[in-house]
Amino acid sequence: MNKPALDDAAPRRLAYEVHRRLEDMIFTGRLRSGEVLTERRLAEALDVSRTPLRDALLMLESEGLLKRRGARYLEVRQMTVPEYMQVLNIRRLLEPEAARLCVGRIDLERLSELRGRLEAMVAARAEGRTVEDPDASAEIDAAMHDEIAGASGNPLMANLIRDLRRRTRIFDLGRMPDRAASVYREHIDIIAAIEAGDAGAAGAAMTRHIDNVKASIIRHLSTI
Repeated sequence: MNKPALDDAAPRRLAYEVHRRLEDMIFTGRLRSGEVLTERRLAEALDVSRTPLRDALLMLESEGLLKRRGARYLEVRQMTVPEYMQVLNIRRLLEPEAARLCVGRIDLERLSELRGRLEAMVAARAEGRTVEDPDASAEIDAAMHDEIAGASGNPLMANLIRDLRRRTRIFDLGRMPDRAASVYREHIDIIAAIEAGDAGAAGAAMTRHIDNVKASIIRHLSTI
């Protein structure tokens, strides 16, 4: 009696695994906004058959990460500005609280390492001896926010923050103005407040950072 249920569960598990891998490819930019997906190429890249792949694609479509192009094709859906703003509004509620809660819990040695890298990037830009490296900037940004969320002592909140941040990675950042130097300084301010043990200042610095991201989008949109 149990064998059919076990047999049925295996394809579902495989579909969920394919879903997870495709989701990661979308959130990390390996599958880009507007890209049309080809089942044959995806099946070959992931080394899976078409059946679990199709099930995973349907799940992603139902979650709003993919959309139909005509009757036969799916493409990676681009996050809109209003959706991005909604995510930032939620992050504005959660991340300042995480910054306050992480004080006294976080690995200060790791934070010091990140601060040193940020300060080096600020100095390099000020001296005009650097070409912007988006991948390095994104890596430091993710590391700082993840460290803070993870040290908040609230695993549910940390997971929500990480998921929201992953989802914003599908937003077309090419439409954002170049504010790398400002972001570095804002991150340094957040880290400095945490290192000083000032929970209130850490939360306020995080709020300013997210507010500045929102303001930069609004300013950019007003010029196009």
